[in-house]
Amino acid sequence: MVTLSLISLIFLSALVFGIYDIKTKNKKTSLLLSEADRTSETGELAQSIKTIKTNAGEDLTTFDEIVFTNEKLVPLIENIESTGRSLGLETKIVSVGKIEDKKTLEPNIIRIVLETQGAWAETLAFLRAVESLPHRVMIDDSSLSEVDVNWRLRITLAIHSFD
Repeated sequence: MVTLSLISLIFLSALVFGIYDIKTKNKKTSLLLSEADRTSETGELAQSIKTIKTNAGEDLTTFDEIVFTNEKLVPLIENIESTGRSLGLETKIVSVGKIEDKKTLEPNIIRIVLETQGAWAETLAFLRAVESLPHRVMIDDSSLSEVDVNWRLRITLAIHSFD
């Protein structure tokens, strides 16, 4: 009976130790699984960030090219003048003004008044070129009149400036 009790006690001890060992290994396994999940999520997140950064870089470059700022004003004016001259028109920038409203969050507006004089086809081609500028250009006012054998075009442009 003593031997049987002793053997039962040894088996019970082995069973308790086995259960304790299994619980300990289960906790370690759970910790390792959660760490592996976090590592996997971190890797996926890093990959997503790299992809977004690559795509956003191109989008930001495109956005920066489209958005009009004060630094782009002089090249825009030079572009307008050179386009007019290349079409054979007498091109003149009459005035450039900035309308600022510090009270609102609206962008500033830059008004450019320009005049051209030349043949009918070239004048219309110039008007199309102004309409297709890479920035959001609104034509506030325009007048087209015949002067002798040429046509005189006067345009007032409004451009939103994000400075």
